[in-house]
Amino acid sequence: MQKDTLNEFLTNNSTVICSYINTEILEDIGRINPDYFKKIITNLNSQEIEMIDKNILPYFLLSQIEKIDYTSLRVETINLNLLDKEASVYYNYAKFSLTDTLFCIDLMQTKIGGMPIDNDIIKFSKKIPIKNRGLAEYLSKNSLPHH
Repeated sequence: MQKDTLNEFLTNNSTVICSYINTEILEDIGRINPDYFKKIITNLNSQEIEMIDKNILPYFLLSQIEKIDYTSLRVETINLNLLDKEASVYYNYAKFSLTDTLFCIDLMQTKIGGMPIDNDIIKFSKKIPIKNRGLAEYLSKNSLPHH
């Protein structure tokens, strides 16, 4: 996809893409704040996203968060309250990543008993299968007709 076309797609559909993320990808996990989502879009490097399929775009946008400290996970950013209940573990930060078939959220620990450890420990991992046609289907059901 051309970068102008992708930027235009993001601009025209950012509200629906954010809704898709919250209802489809982060369902039973948490919610991303629409203003925080817009901030992620604003900070994107257009060259990185030129070749991304728009159906994978919501997962890619979430993976751009990369790492967020536990203390920054709140209603104004991204709230993982439902995942926290499921995991029931202590962690220092959430790490977001993308593979060919999965979007992963790893809850990571950096200290034990207040002391730093050599390698961060994955305390809990949530793997979400990528729906290759999910965004297109969601857009067709939830977009307003363009006149």
